[in-house]
Amino acid sequence: MKREIHDQLYKYINDTSNRDVIVIEGARQVGKSYLVNQVLKSIESHFLSFDLEKEPKLRHQINNTENFNDFKSLMEDNYALKKNTVLFFDEAQECQKLAMYVKSFKEDWHGVKVILTGSSMNRFFPKTIRIPVGRMRSMCVYPFSFSEFIRFIHGNDLSDFILSAPEIIPKSRHMKLLEYFDIYQITGGYPEAVKAYQKNESARDIIEEIIASLEEDFQRKEGYQPGLFGSALRGVANHIGSPSKLTHVEATKYYARQVIELMKTWHIILEVDLYSFDPNHSNFLPKRYLHDIGVANLFRTLAVPPISIIHTIDPLMRTPLGGLFENAVLINLLQGGSAYKKISTWKKNQKSNIEVDFIVDVHDSFHKIPIECKATIKIQKKHIKNIIHYLNSCGQKFGIVVSAAPFEKLKLENDIIILNVPIYLANTLNINTYFHKYHQ
Repeated sequence: MKREIHDQLYKYINDTSNRDVIVIEGARQVGKSYLVNQVLKSIESHFLSFDLEKEPKLRHQINNTENFNDFKSLMEDNYALKKNTVLFFDEAQECQKLAMYVKSFKEDWHGVKVILTGSSMNRFFPKTIRIPVGRMRSMCVYPFSFSEFIRFIHGNDLSDFILSAPEIIPKSRHMKLLEYFDIYQITGGYPEAVKAYQKNESARDIIEEIIASLEEDFQRKEGYQPGLFGSALRGVANHIGSPSKLTHVEATKYYARQVIELMKTWHIILEVDLYSFDPNHSNFLPKRYLHDIGVANLFRTLAVPPISIIHTIDPLMRTPLGGLFENAVLINLLQGGSAYKKISTWKKNQKSNIEVDFIVDVHDSFHKIPIECKATIKIQKKHIKNIIHYLNSCGQKFGIVVSAAPFEKLKLENDIIILNVPIYLANTLNINTYFHKYHQ
């Protein structure tokens, strides 16, 4: 299936005016290699593709090169590399000698575009090598977004509808999409898990296998004791939507901090920093999320039945939905952006309970959009009060609530407009479209 960031990567590769090395990051099993290889099959240029985890001979040869010219000769003489070629190294972190040549890839290798991918690119540049800032273009890949999930299991028509930023949504379609989101929050977006669901097989089994493999890889490469990886996943999953403490991980604060920081660089844990307009109120705990909503759901240890957007009525049982809503929205907002892209959250001050879940930059604009996530099927005044506080504080006029309620435009005093956007429409493309239509 064609990923939604396919065209973006295609544009990067075919941009002959920019010779930056393209670095694609993301957790294991999210589809990085598939994405790159699909794009490469669609370009006119010649390309060479290598998986450095599976090709120890090439890895050994590269590590034995003396300098960039030696490496260049190796690729030309042994692997038929020629001009106007795209050179793709998958799992590039397995060969750290490559890191020494990134600067030369851009400055000294005209006619060759280099793509590097990896699930733990934090290991690519050793401490002895200075990161070549300004010579790389970064992109981060995540599991399927909800619209990609729908495209895979239902087809293009409904997925295209989701991506068209609709405002008029038939009630039957609204309910159907919420039913699909119930499935998505359990299945998640790992391509193999979605395939299993489509075949009426257990997506949970696939998620558990992927996490077990990821944990083994993490322990092998980072040297952490067994159990710490899973403890960090549980600690984050059980407190999604709330300030995340090191004490949520069953370890000393030192080891908790270390494992969380590493899992962030592996793009397994996502972190959102909390800010205030007042610089004297800046010592806030961050909020943490997981890279896949199916993993987040799996690792919640709550003694409750499966939670449904439509069918779960008890408010206490609906509370975890808010965190899953936030997690799904965050993945959509980060998808395809730089691996260093930052999204923040806002709080009025230390003593206040007035805060907004996400503050995001508008594409090609200096404006920011406050986004509040509410697991409700009916919008009430209490659901928008925090957004109004934010807008009034900074003199802006546009905000978004993400919920399970139908699409609705709320026009308030002082020309403030707040859109209620159903969870299945909450993606960067739609949010930017709505902003440009309604922002005054």
